[in-house]
Amino acid sequence: MSWFKNLVETYDRVSDIAGVSNTKGVSLLPKNHKAAKSDLCLRIDGNGNFRSVQKDKNPLTIIIPCSDDSSIRTNSPCPHPLHENLGYLANNKTKREMYLENIAKWSNFHPKVNAVHKYINGGTLPDDLQKSGIKSEDKLFVRFTVESGQNDNTPNLWEDPSVISAWQKYCDSLPLKTGLCYATGETAALSTRHPPGINEATYGAKLISCNDDTNYTYRGRFMKSYQANAIGAHASHKAHAMLKYLIETQGYRCDSQAVVAWGIEDGQAQANPFASTNELICFDIYSDDTDKIKSDNDRLIEARGKLAFAYASNLKATLVGMGNYKELSNIARRVAVIAVDAATTGRMSVTFYQDMPEIEYINRITAWHESCCWWFRGVNRDYISAPSVDRIITSVYGEPKGKDYYKIKKQARERMLHNIICGERIDRSWVSGATNRVSNPFSYNGKGGGWDYYVWQNAVSTTCAIVRKYYADKKEEFKLELETTRKTRDYLFGRLLAIADRLEGRALWEKEKNKNNEEERDKKKDNKKHSTNAIRYMTAFTLKPAGTWQQIYSQLNPYIQMLPPSTAEWYQGQIDDIIGLFDNPDKFLSNTPLSPEYLLGYSLQRRALKNIKEEKYDAPDK
Repeated sequence: MSWFKNLVETYDRVSDIAGVSNTKGVSLLPKNHKAAKSDLCLRIDGNGNFRSVQKDKNPLTIIIPCSDDSSIRTNSPCPHPLHENLGYLANNKTKREMYLENIAKWSNFHPKVNAVHKYINGGTLPDDLQKSGIKSEDKLFVRFTVESGQNDNTPNLWEDPSVISAWQKYCDSLPLKTGLCYATGETAALSTRHPPGINEATYGAKLISCNDDTNYTYRGRFMKSYQANAIGAHASHKAHAMLKYLIETQGYRCDSQAVVAWGIEDGQAQANPFASTNELICFDIYSDDTDKIKSDNDRLIEARGKLAFAYASNLKATLVGMGNYKELSNIARRVAVIAVDAATTGRMSVTFYQDMPEIEYINRITAWHESCCWWFRGVNRDYISAPSVDRIITSVYGEPKGKDYYKIKKQARERMLHNIICGERIDRSWVSGATNRVSNPFSYNGKGGGWDYYVWQNAVSTTCAIVRKYYADKKEEFKLELETTRKTRDYLFGRLLAIADRLEGRALWEKEKNKNNEEERDKKKDNKKHSTNAIRYMTAFTLKPAGTWQQIYSQLNPYIQMLPPSTAEWYQGQIDDIIGLFDNPDKFLSNTPLSPEYLLGYSLQRRALKNIKEEKYDAPDK
C-alpha cells in the first residue's frame, strides 16, 4: 500500500495547516475530525448560560470532532462528541442521553467543552429556540460559540485549535487494540472504522472496508478482520484526510472519478497530466499586447510558437523552472499520481497509482508533449501544442452524449494516464477511430447547426497530434514542418488532397473578389467555409485514393480556369512535383486504403500553402 503510506507521509509534512481554511475555504482535516454542514450557531457564555442562536441562510461547512463510530454513522444512533444536530441535543431523549454521556467523558479536557455540557444538560435548548423564533427540527445541525472572556480571540469552537487538541488528547488516552499497521510498518493502535466522504461526487463510498473483531472467516483464511487488513487509526485518518484535501484543492474530476498529482514531500500540485501544452504553461495564445515587457519565460514561450524545432527544449526549460534542470535532478523530491473511482455508492477503489522522482515525472510529461503535439489555429497566429486529454477523447469518441459518455470518458482518462505517466503506446484503435471521424468532415457541426469548417479543423489538428504520437511510439518521426522530400505513399496522397482543396478554395476566392455586385457578394458572407470537392470526397479518398484522386483532379479544370495563369501554373507544378515523388508508379495507381499518415501530409501541406506570401499567390485562408 505505497499510495497509503505516501499519503500519510505527506500529511505528516504539512500537518501544520490542518484545520486552517485556504482561499477556497477548504481545510485539511485534523486527526479525529470530519467536515459537516451546520445550520445553527448557538452562543453561550463560559458558565453554560444561553446568549443567542442564529439560523444561517446557507449551511456553513465546519470541522467537527468525531469518533471512529460517529464518523461513519448511518442509521444507528451514535452522537458526535461536540457539535450535533437537534435530534441528539434536544428532541430525542435516548439520543440526548447518549450525547451527554459522550461529552461528559471529555468535558474536563477543555473549559469551553465543559460549558457546552452544562448548557445541554440544563435542558433549556428547546425553550431557547422557541423564544428565538426557530422551529426545532431534528436535522438542523448546531455549532457552538463560547464567549469565555475578553481575552478570548477564538470563541467559535470549530475554529479553536485548543479544542481540536483537547479532543485529540482524549482520543489518545483511550485504550485501543495495538498491532502491526500494514500501511506504515509500525506498531500502532488499530482501527476497523475507516471514513467515507473522500470524494464529494461519491460521498458515501469508502476506500477501505473492515468489519469488527467478531469471529468470522475472511475468504477462508482469517478469523479476525484485523488479521486481513490491519490499519493504524492515526494512519487511516491521515491518509483519508490528505487524499480528501488533495481532491478538493487540486483534483481533476470526471463524474465519480478523481485524479491527483502531488509532491509527496510538500503536497504541492504538480503539472496537470491532462492539460494541453498551453494550459500547462499558462500561456495566453490570444494575447497581442506587444507593449508588454516580456520576461525570459515569455520570450521562451513566444519562440516556441514561432520555431517548431525549439518547441521541445523550450517546453522543458519552462517546466523545470527556467534552466534549473540540473539542480532539480539532484534533489530527491518525489511525485505521486493517483486515480480513484467508485463503482458503487459504497465502494471506492484506486484505479491508477504511480510514484516517481519529480524530475522523472517532468520528463514523462515533457516527452508526451514533445511527441503528441501539432499545429493549432489561434486568433492571431498558429501555435504548437499537445491537445488536452479531453480534446483527444472527444476526437476519438465524439461529442458527449448522455450519462453513458461519462463511463467511456473515465475509462479513456485512465487509459491516457498509462500513456502519459507510464509511457505506454497509444492504442491503434484510438488512432483509427479519430482518423475515420475526421475523414468524414460533414459530421462536425457548429453551434448553429450545419457543417463547421473550423470545428473540423481543430479536430484534424488533434487527430494529427495523436497520429504523430502513434508513429513516434513506433520510432518513426514526423516533423512539424512540411517534409517536401518524404516519399511515403500515404503522406504524398495527403499532400495532393491538400493541393486540390486549396486550389479550389483559391479559385472561389478569386471569383468572389472579381464580382462587381457588392450587395450580392455581401449576402454570401458568413462564418462558415464552403466545402470543396476535395473535402466532399475525403471519405472515399481514404478508402480508394487512386481512383478518387482521378475524379477530384478531373473536376479541378473549371477552377484552374478561374485563376490567374501564373497561379494556375504554380498549382499544376506543385501537383506534378508531388506525383513525381512516388518512387513506384504502382503505388500511385494503388487503391489500397490510406493509413492515418495521410492526414499529416494533408495538414502540413495546407499549412505550407497558407503561409506562402508571394504577391501573385497571396490570398486569405479559405
